[in-house]
Amino acid sequence: MIADRLITVLPQPGGVGSVDSPEALCPPAPAHHRFKLRKVWLKLHLYLGLFGGGLFVLMSLTGSFLVFYKAIDEWLNPSLMTTNGKGAYRPLNEIVAAAKSAGPVGGVLDGIEWPSHRHGVFLTWYKVQTDNVDKFRWLQVTVDPYTAAVLAKDREWGGYLVSFIYHLHASLLLDDTGATIVGFAAIFLLVSISTGLYLWWPRPGRLRQALTFTSRRSVIRRQYEWHKLSGFYGAIILGMLAFTGVYLEFGDYVIPIVRLFSPVQEFPKEEALQSIPIAGTPPLSAEQAITLAGQVFPDGELRYLGLPQEVRGVYYVALHQPGEVRASGGESQVWLDQYSGKVLRVHDWNRFTGGETFLAWLFPLHNGEAFGLTGRWIVFVAGFVPLLLYVTALRMWWLKRAAHRRQSRAPISAYE
Repeated sequence: MIADRLITVLPQPGGVGSVDSPEALCPPAPAHHRFKLRKVWLKLHLYLGLFGGGLFVLMSLTGSFLVFYKAIDEWLNPSLMTTNGKGAYRPLNEIVAAAKSAGPVGGVLDGIEWPSHRHGVFLTWYKVQTDNVDKFRWLQVTVDPYTAAVLAKDREWGGYLVSFIYHLHASLLLDDTGATIVGFAAIFLLVSISTGLYLWWPRPGRLRQALTFTSRRSVIRRQYEWHKLSGFYGAIILGMLAFTGVYLEFGDYVIPIVRLFSPVQEFPKEEALQSIPIAGTPPLSAEQAITLAGQVFPDGELRYLGLPQEVRGVYYVALHQPGEVRASGGESQVWLDQYSGKVLRVHDWNRFTGGETFLAWLFPLHNGEAFGLTGRWIVFVAGFVPLLLYVTALRMWWLKRAAHRRQSRAPISAYE
């Protein structure tokens, strides 16, 4: 931990033999090479914390917020994001028609998210072309599932609180450049955790002392132990969050590595699957598309419908089957020809390879949903650990600086 470096150079009042002395806190290494290696890890850990600590804290705190971001959005905007309706949902064709009636000028209806609970609403997403050919604005229209009434429109992604924080967490508001920075920050956090564990590792016979808070005298020692113990007990969760964060930002590099061990299907690109127009045959309705997808996965619950964007575009339907780890999404997916209804491709959770199952676990681990509400709360709390580590390290740095100042102002003894 950063504290390990700081505490070894702190002038202490107790002298060489006291419990508060640097020698008592960091006794000499048993071998010269171990001492030299330790100094390298100390410096690496220190500099990672000093230069990356603020970014680690920002990423972790925004991550804690995002664990419950949909619930927070509903709480902040109940009239736009929730409904008190009861009974059966209106036909999907009515939902689509309502969303299209409220769509932004120049926008194209891209997809529809299903309500996540009985008071939830349909989230429909529009993309609007910007001046940059490769860039779109994303706007949200919400529709009451029981009445097909439009509740909100023109909510631009990034323009309301939870989406702003999501964008901040994923890319620092800097798009691709920011996403790269966040990905490297996750890698550096993994290194920081690894070096911290190395520095924490106790010598034989001192495991109990290393796992408990024992200091009662020195303020500096207490800060050190808070840093050491919070780092150790949070290491597994923080390491998992950092690793899954690397995947989310650098998936194009992680997936090929996974393929070295197990086959992984690629998510098809738009041009890879195309519908074939049939003269005199109109496209299938959204209702017909989800009915056909339901025949492929009769036990699946609808999560998302992607709509064809052009004449040769296809329907994409995501469903959640029993046993899938990601409750908020659908790993079981169907692509359909928009004219004939022919199934063009299927991804079936129950037939995933080991590599595909491994990758399917990573996002639910990152936001905690892999282990239900308990998992979400664990990830939420873990997001505050980097803040505690950073504060305790800075606190010890401040105490060290103050101690040096006092020492420099103290009169020189006649015996020195």
